Formats: sequence, C-alpha cells, structure tokens
Amino acid sequence: MSTEVEVLGADANTRAGLRQDLVAFVFGSALALILLWYIHGNWQPNWALVCGAVGGIITRRWVRPSYATFPDYIRRPVSIGVIVLGTVFAAWATLAREPLSVWLLRWREAVTLPILGGILGLGLASVIYSHRRLEREIEDKKRLEDDLAMASRIQQSLLQTRVPERSWVETHAVNLASRQVGGDYYEIIDSGPTGICFAVGDVSGKGVPAALLMSSLQSAFLAAYAIDPRLDRVCTIVNQFLVRKTTPERYATFFVGQLSPEGHLTYVNAGHNPPLLMDGDDPERLFGGGLPLGLFGDSEYTVHERHISETSVLLAYTDGVTEATNARDEEFGESRLSRLMTAYSGGKAVDIASAVLEGIRSHSGSGAAQHDDITLLVLRPRARAS
Repeated sequence: MSTEVEVLGADANTRAGLRQDLVAFVFGSALALILLWYIHGNWQPNWALVCGAVGGIITRRWVRPSYATFPDYIRRPVSIGVIVLGTVFAAWATLAREPLSVWLLRWREAVTLPILGGILGLGLASVIYSHRRLEREIEDKKRLEDDLAMASRIQQSLLQTRVPERSWVETHAVNLASRQVGGDYYEIIDSGPTGICFAVGDVSGKGVPAALLMSSLQSAFLAAYAIDPRLDRVCTIVNQFLVRKTTPERYATFFVGQLSPEGHLTYVNAGHNPPLLMDGDDPERLFGGGLPLGLFGDSEYTVHERHISETSVLLAYTDGVTEATNARDEEFGESRLSRLMTAYSGGKAVDIASAVLEGIRSHSGSGAAQHDDITLLVLRPRARAS
C-alpha cells in the first residue's frame, strides 16, 4: 500500500513539474517574441522558442531544489535584484546593438534572450513556491481548525450536559470557553441516598494545554471519588496525581462539595474563587480547604461543614465571571455578582445563571471578546424555585 502511494505521489509530482515547464515555456516564448519584435520590427519565432522558452525552463529547474527553502527575507530581495540587474543588462545589450553587424546582433540576442528567460524563470519560481507555501499554510490552518473543532466537541461531551434530576434540589450549569477549547471544569454526580456531589475547577492557562489538563483533572477526580468519596481524600489523591503528571506551572483551583437531601453541606475549597451561598440578606463566601491542586505533593486539605436551608441558593463560578472587563478595563467583580444573586435569589437555578450571564454581557458591552473561560453552577432547593 505504501509503495503504491509513493508511486502515485511521484507521478503527481512529475505531472506538476511538466505543467510548470509548460508554463515557463509559454511565458518565456511570449516574452522573447515581444523582445525580438522590438529589436527587429518583425516576429522571429525560432529565436523566441530556443532562447526564451529554454532559458525559462532551465532556470525553473535549477531553482527548484534550493529556491523554495529560502526564507522570505532572502528570496524576495534576491528575486528583485536579479530581475532589476537582468533587465538593465538586457536593455543595454538590446539598445547598444550595431544595426549593420548581423553577427553581433545575433550574439547579443543569444545572450539577452536566455537572460530574460532566466529572469522569467526566477519570477515564475517565486510565484509558484509562494503560492505553494500559501496553500500549505492554508491547509495546515484548516487542519488545525478541524482538529480544534473536534476537540471542542469531545470536550463538551466530557462536560456534563445533563445534570442528575433529584426531587429535592434543582441544579443548572453553564460552561463557555473563550477559545474553541477551554480549561474550566464542572461536574455533578448523583451519589444516591447520600445526595449529590458537585465540583467546579479552573486550570491554569488557556486553549489546548488547559483543555488537556482539564481532562486529566476530570479523570483523576472521577477515579478518586469512586475510590474514596471523602472530599479531603479526593483532593489529596487528585493533587498528588497532578503533581506527578504535570509541570510545576500547571495547576488547578478546585471547589468540591457534597449536599445531602437534609441540607447538610460539606466542601473543600482548594484555592478556588469562593462560591456564594445566599441564605439570608447577603451572600456568604465559602472559603477554606487548602492550596490549589498540583502545586505541592504534601498539601493537606480540610473539609468544612454547614447546613443549607430550603431558602438557600449556592452559586459556584470561575474567575472568568468576576474578571470579565469592559472597554474601560473595569472588572465585573464580586460586588456586581452578589447584587445579581440577591436580586434573583427567588428564581429558578436556570434564571439565576441567565441573569449572571446577561449581567456580564451588559457590563462587557455588545460584541466584546471573551478573554477567559466562564463557568457557573447553581444549586437551590427545588421547593423554593418559582
């Protein structure tokens, strides 16, 4: 199979070379005909075919092995210099002829026309290889875009698009990547009679490197939670995994919590933006737990506990929410987020998430670029949803 492909590739290259020879032949002949008509006042096709066309083909074949490898800052000046010098020489050789000296005239034409053919060959080679390089760049870009689009679809399939439905709690999550793939992560796991486990993470960096680390974080978290559902142990296992498998500058902030049907909340905040818990007039920020995952192998994590009432609303988010900026480089900030949560705390989880996203768009301005990944996760007792 490989031999067959190589033969087909060689045949295609041969045909492409013959086509380029034909183009050089035609253009070289046309240029030589025009020059000979200028010299003699009539057409002399024989000299045009021999000098112009052959000169163009020889030059094109001579530059093929090396000319394409020249960088732009060398190839373009060389092309311009050769064209200018060749044109000057050709003009001198043509205009300085002696009309009565037939042999001298023929000698000058024999020198001038191959030079012009060579100039044409260089110019044609420059066009051919520039076009080929542009085609390769376009193909590479298209291939990269296709790979990123596929990676984006895979990542969205990895993120939970359908959250578990429980009669005692309402949940809603949103993930918006600033690029085709992102580094934010969320998870909601149905833990059966014990309730639900939920997590929000934000890995360092953006784009493909962040997406790869996010996938590692997701795999490690799901595996650790299946082994030991204690949240401090989960964070310890994931942290040690990331320390072993990633470089020191790669880490992840992480918030993980468990909520029971009776409203008992346990959580660990591993250096993440503190989620907002609305259980009264003002939102409370949930701090405490430990350092971000992936920094130090001996990091320890502490579980915090509290009770969630039926009127509570919990909003976990990544820094893409509070650090969204407007044209004056002003951040959205926690104060705006708190005010929105207070204003919409009586609504459904999806309404709260929609209000936050609309607030970010209003603050940033229409058509503003999203500079960081945005993730929201809203939990609230279903009995309080309106």
